[in-house]
Amino acid sequence: MLRKTIALCLSLGALTHPGLILAAGDHAHDEDLSKGEISSYRELTPTEATIQTVLDTYGQAMEQGSVEIMEQAVIPGDFSTIESGYPNWSWEDFRDNHFAVEVQQFSDVDYDMGLILGEFQGDLGFAIFRYTASGKVGNNPVSISGLGTAILELDDGQWKMHHLHTSAPRNQLQQAEEKLGGHGGDSEGAAHSDHDGDGHSEDDHGTHAH
Repeated sequence: MLRKTIALCLSLGALTHPGLILAAGDHAHDEDLSKGEISSYRELTPTEATIQTVLDTYGQAMEQGSVEIMEQAVIPGDFSTIESGYPNWSWEDFRDNHFAVEVQQFSDVDYDMGLILGEFQGDLGFAIFRYTASGKVGNNPVSISGLGTAILELDDGQWKMHHLHTSAPRNQLQQAEEKLGGHGGDSEGAAHSDHDGDGHSEDDHGTHAH
């Protein structure tokens, strides 16, 4: 529980103030984060390439709708996610009430995550990234892009996501919700059961986009 609390605090801090998590490391970073994705201006270091592989695996799982691939990207039994304020506090909740619903609703999915900054320290690490997700709900094309942070953990010799936090601009979320209003879906993840921990299901809150 303590590790999850630390992960949530680091993720929230990094998303809003990247300097907070950078200052927590043993050394400062000289990267100009405004340049965007690292791959757009230089080659990745071995560490960055490993982190990018984790991000790519997550994106591949989203595109193929594969639980098996997703389990290679996240830690089953010890994974949580918050997407623009909507949480899934466990792997089972994410798998059954978010991921499985997306697979049924979306087609022609393209999900890209590009590393902006990341590092490992011991058996923990972090990633700051930009993501773009697109697909179709029926004949309705939908796309959205934003920023995210991931807390990574070395799990049985393999780096995986322990916690994921993504956020998109409000205007994109509103546009996506308008497009999908007739389909009961959202742009990045669909229905969540009791997504905010208040005992209400998604039906009580209406649809949302992340």
